[in-house]
Amino acid sequence: MRLARVGIERVAGYLADGIDAWRAAGQPVEQAPHITVQDLRRLQREDAALQIADVRRPAEWEEGHIAGAMPLPLNQIATAIGQLDPVRPIAVHCKSGYRSSIAASLLLRAGFRQVVNVTGGFDAWKAAGLPVAQVVA
Repeated sequence: MRLARVGIERVAGYLADGIDAWRAAGQPVEQAPHITVQDLRRLQREDAALQIADVRRPAEWEEGHIAGAMPLPLNQIATAIGQLDPVRPIAVHCKSGYRSSIAASLLLRAGFRQVVNVTGGFDAWKAAGLPVAQVVA
């Protein structure tokens, strides 16, 4: 149900007992680091190679977004992943952090190595008073 709410409607299965069962079976676990919106702003200024993936829906993007971010809705990430350079660092954000956690996991699974999740997402960005870009018609 939660995945359907964020646009992922084709689920092949699930892991009984979740991540605990995975770890207990001795399987490898990866985790994307989390950064704050202030860290993202600093990286945005200092690292020209940084890619920012905004995994919110198009209507959310149009209401405002981080300048320089690439719209990459979570429900389209599997087909749009080619828009990202796997060698460059990627910061992923959504509205609050739930969808971006999923997207970061999908990127790691696809072989991207420099992936960070932005804690609090666009809500935290706005709350911090950081600049918001608008779609120009």
